[in-house]
Amino acid sequence: WKDHETQTTCWDHPKMTELYQSLADLNNVRFSAYRTAMKLRRLQKALCLDLLSLSAACDALDQHNLKQNDQPMDILQIINCLTTIYDRLEQEHNNLVNVPLCVDMCLNWLLNVYDTGRTGRIRVLSFKTGVVSLCKAHLEDKYRYLFKQVASSTGFCDQRRLGLLLHDSIQIPRQLGEVASFGGSNIEPSVRSCFQFANNKPEIEAALFLDWMRLEPQSMVWLPVLHRVAAAETAKHQAKCNICKECPIIGFRYRSLKHFNYDICQSCFFSGRVAKGHKMHYPMVEYCTPTTSGEDVRDFAKVLKNKFRTKRYFAKHPRMGYLPVQTVLEGDNMETNLQAEYDRLKQQHDHKGLSPLPSPPEMMPVSPQSPRDAELIAEAKLLRQHKGRLEARMQILEDHNKQLESQLHRLRQLLEQPQADAKVNGTTLSSPSTSLQRSDSSQPMLLRVVGSQTSETMGEDELLSPPQDTSTGLEEVMEQLNNSFPSSRGHNVGSLFHMAGDLGRAMETLVTVMTDDKVLE
Repeated sequence: WKDHETQTTCWDHPKMTELYQSLADLNNVRFSAYRTAMKLRRLQKALCLDLLSLSAACDALDQHNLKQNDQPMDILQIINCLTTIYDRLEQEHNNLVNVPLCVDMCLNWLLNVYDTGRTGRIRVLSFKTGVVSLCKAHLEDKYRYLFKQVASSTGFCDQRRLGLLLHDSIQIPRQLGEVASFGGSNIEPSVRSCFQFANNKPEIEAALFLDWMRLEPQSMVWLPVLHRVAAAETAKHQAKCNICKECPIIGFRYRSLKHFNYDICQSCFFSGRVAKGHKMHYPMVEYCTPTTSGEDVRDFAKVLKNKFRTKRYFAKHPRMGYLPVQTVLEGDNMETNLQAEYDRLKQQHDHKGLSPLPSPPEMMPVSPQSPRDAELIAEAKLLRQHKGRLEARMQILEDHNKQLESQLHRLRQLLEQPQADAKVNGTTLSSPSTSLQRSDSSQPMLLRVVGSQTSETMGEDELLSPPQDTSTGLEEVMEQLNNSFPSSRGHNVGSLFHMAGDLGRAMETLVTVMTDDKVLE
């Protein structure tokens, strides 16, 4: 698209640019799954895909003979299929669908999601995943259809095929800048989680895949939340928000399972507002439709039970009923069909004494028909570079830690020397002993600061703020030394002050390095 005012070329349709700008007001939603789902709901309605049934989408795909999911689609094929879809929608919703605008907008969105390099091609599977994910259908019907696209002729799916489906699915929140909240672009932990759920079977069937998807795995949690957002849009609850006093509550209703008759509307909940001593970690239940009498009785029993539990229990056992996300098991990268084949061929070459094989994937030629593979290889290179930078940072931290330990050892020797001289002269000095005790107590404090800074359990606020106790402990040691040592030992005291200055500068350098490392991550 040509911007005649600035004489620049933009990849986005002007209406798409306006739509993306309008999504910025949803950034104040605290919870990432809701934030992503609400953005996708607005996008879904702007593309009129909320009017498209799954059967109509399948008919259009069959009409254009889009059955080979690994085959690429060019721009003309995408436009033709989208035109068929929106022509049918216009017949059903004449006053809601503008065919040329909807085709341009949907084409723009699909290219933004699946063709970031603007090669003019996307895979058939990617096209199906994008359209079906945002169409109007039951959630499990979408799951069944998408699973069928990657399953073999026998109805089973292996790890590689499931990885293709999850990869195309995660690109949707990625395009909105929300992929970090769903496990990042790496879908291997989700694939591993699914097959561990299947007791490590080599292949899974549709029924088992549906059972796993009901747990709302992290990489796909945005899709069921999108359905709940759509269902809650017109919901009207006969209840009053205990914070903003809205009555009746429109949209999501969040009922406390800790207090009787405590309800929160979605605006207050998304912004994190609380009242009357209610805490965000208290158990709550989400309703996107009006409650039934059975649900009211069930919640009353839960509130009564929770009344006898302490605050400590709720701090240790948070129960967020509004977003049941299954924890994804992390681990080493799983071995692909490609790595195993490479290892087998390498062993054959080594056994026969042939020339060594090139190392994958840098030296493997990339086919021009597979732009997605080239994009994945480029992303893998970036991840390896980032890993190298992190390892270099860790080495710097270890070196600084060794320097601190060395300087602390020298500091202890300087503190012990006046006490030894005093014993030789037949006198006892209590103050140096006190100073030595302060030094011994300050050393674990300093090492604890270093250790906690490099541990993985440290919070973000602790990492970004320099430790305050270090300078205080040094000042106390210096004050004790100044009061305890006679002026005749000024040389040793001066050396100690010099060492303290070096130690302080080393601590400042360490904090700076660790802060930079946090920013890098």
